[in-house]
Amino acid sequence: MSRFRHFHEGEAQVQASAGVDTAAYDQAVDEAFQPAFSASEVEFVGDRTFSVAASIDADRRPWASPLVGRSGELFRVVDETNVRIAPNRIDGDPLFDNVAATAKMGVLYFDPSRRRRAKSLGRGTIESDGTISYQMHRNFGICPKYIFKRDHDAETPTDQPGDPSPRVASQLGEADRRQLTQTDTAFLASHSEMNGADATHRGGPAGFVTVVDNTTLELPDYAGNGMFQTLGNLLLDNRIGFLTIDFESGRVVQVTGHGETGPADAANPYSERTLRIAIDQVRSSFANVGIWTEVEAFTMRPGLGRPALR
Repeated sequence: MSRFRHFHEGEAQVQASAGVDTAAYDQAVDEAFQPAFSASEVEFVGDRTFSVAASIDADRRPWASPLVGRSGELFRVVDETNVRIAPNRIDGDPLFDNVAATAKMGVLYFDPSRRRRAKSLGRGTIESDGTISYQMHRNFGICPKYIFKRDHDAETPTDQPGDPSPRVASQLGEADRRQLTQTDTAFLASHSEMNGADATHRGGPAGFVTVVDNTTLELPDYAGNGMFQTLGNLLLDNRIGFLTIDFESGRVVQVTGHGETGPADAANPYSERTLRIAIDQVRSSFANVGIWTEVEAFTMRPGLGRPALR
């Protein structure tokens, strides 16, 4: 049982180590952490053509999955707490099986063209028409940091070079390694019993993900909003999901494994700590993720500072 209304003990512990006053933060987010959409959020969600879902499989492993579809069709807001989700199916993606098995689901609504994102946590049900009925119990906006600005056209098919057959393995292949070392955008999935499945974004200069070996990844943890939801979840349950997408080819790499934090890389002045992921399983596939056009890259610079509540 948490001492706080909105943060569990894992989050509170990481916040305390970073100098954040959890009791003050808990009160400050009271209005923001609502289960219901506002009118502007209804419009934002309904317009999305790309987002990311977190789900938990029957073995309690987290996975992060792309959600892609046409504007007005991918997400249909039924009412202030319920959304019908109709994503393009991706061969090899475990999302639908996971929702059917555990119902645990979170969604990161993501608009890189405006560097805007919002997060919800809830439960999903697979409907007879193949859509997902998603009921959220928490919904809130989060900061725009570390997002590369990209436009997205979900209706234009993507060329799919190479073998499109899904691959499942216990370690990274050569193509996986190459893709991960070139990415500037990744997504994580984690879970807590208090709040449920959580999907979040990580971004950095191309190459910010380090492939230590075929079963180990590392990525820097930059200053964020001070909630430490992912790192807090890992203190209570260290299982984690990782997703990256090649926006040109549509190649998707999904990883599930175990995460832990360690000291920051001394050569990276922006990193506050390092997240290391030990891989249990890798899934790679090709998906029609539409056409992505780079608009503007963010620049790592001083001033992407810590939250004020501390």
